[in-house]
Amino acid sequence: MSKRKRKRKRGKFIFVLIFLIVVIMAIYFFINYKTFLGKINYDINGNITYYDRYGIHLNFKGDFNLDDSYDSPILVLSNGNFEKVIDWELDKDKDKYSFETSRFINKGINLETLDNGNYYLLIKAKKNDDVIYFPLINKTKYEDIIYYTLSKDGKNKKIDITWDKFEGHEVLGFHIKNTNLPDDVYDITIDPGHDGNDSGMIVCENGDVPNSNGKCLKSTTYKEADINFDVASALKEKLEKMGYKVKLTRDSKEDTVPTYGEMGSGTMANTTKSKFNLALHHNSTNIPGGMSTTYGFEVYVAGNSSFDLARSFVKNIGKYADVLVSTKEEFKVEDGIYQRFSSDGVPYYYMIREIGGIATGAYQDSINTMYDENLYYDSNDTAEGYLFELGYIDNVAELKNILNNPSGYAKGIALGLDEYLSGDING
Repeated sequence: MSKRKRKRKRGKFIFVLIFLIVVIMAIYFFINYKTFLGKINYDINGNITYYDRYGIHLNFKGDFNLDDSYDSPILVLSNGNFEKVIDWELDKDKDKYSFETSRFINKGINLETLDNGNYYLLIKAKKNDDVIYFPLINKTKYEDIIYYTLSKDGKNKKIDITWDKFEGHEVLGFHIKNTNLPDDVYDITIDPGHDGNDSGMIVCENGDVPNSNGKCLKSTTYKEADINFDVASALKEKLEKMGYKVKLTRDSKEDTVPTYGEMGSGTMANTTKSKFNLALHHNSTNIPGGMSTTYGFEVYVAGNSSFDLARSFVKNIGKYADVLVSTKEEFKVEDGIYQRFSSDGVPYYYMIREIGGIATGAYQDSINTMYDENLYYDSNDTAEGYLFELGYIDNVAELKNILNNPSGYAKGIALGLDEYLSGDING
């Protein structure tokens, strides 16, 4: 037999061997999967009364009954081969337990950290040497969620969070595999505030007051909408160089965009299944003649939020834009971080409130005829939203820094987000 034929024969043998190994492993895992589901105790169950995906995190609230003969129960993702303990906050009143995976809307189960495979979210309890697993039953009106992980080195995972059935019993499954990101799915949406029909604040470079036509007679006229777009374009470029897939709500300074509807400024992040929505604005005090003494940037955050990401934004914007945090005291919760609420306790800014669906108390449906419907106001599958006021453009000195350094502001936001997502501060 020639050397070439022997090499070809060896190659076929190796291919067949690999194929058989794959088939055997698939059969093994299928049998083990069936065996594990069969071992779950379906005579007991927990009730999930709330669940949502906000940004990169999944959160649950619920309750269950368990007698005192069992040790403290834990929440796990398990398949019989692998088990991951999920942090939760557990309260007990006699035999009645109530739980939530996090008191923060932007914490909980970090979907970016889950490995490929099929898992089930279960409660695990132990009595002496006897260990039981029991399922969680969906008591909400919400059903399955499809989540695509953030792009990393051009790779993504698809996570199907599904209410599965096993012999007539409900069990919550997490089915995770590598995938190609669909064309209409993005990692991050950026909204350059205002648009071609809404200029926002108009200012003169030298601090003069624009005339009744919105023009400056002795210096250059600047529109907030255009300044927002310059920073947004620079931010998109920097995030894309980091590997993220990014969507702008408008593609030019002249473009207009509706507020809601399918692809509005307040809905596009959710239509594209983005994990984050970053709304860029610039502030003003309306003091004429460029005489404002208020300066600095502000990062607006939803209620019941962890400030980890906001703090990363504040640190990096200050560093790379060479700018200080705002001197404004109203709505401030800590340096550079602000929360503003309406009288009913929900976020004041629609770019935070409406983006977040049920997590942030969105309410803009079709009742208000001024707007199209927010298709996601009652959704439990939404983006995590931040609104940036990047400085006071009616402060002449700050306007100069903003105009000369859009790349610095963009770099600060991009690195703030990437630092958080890399795990440096996100755990």
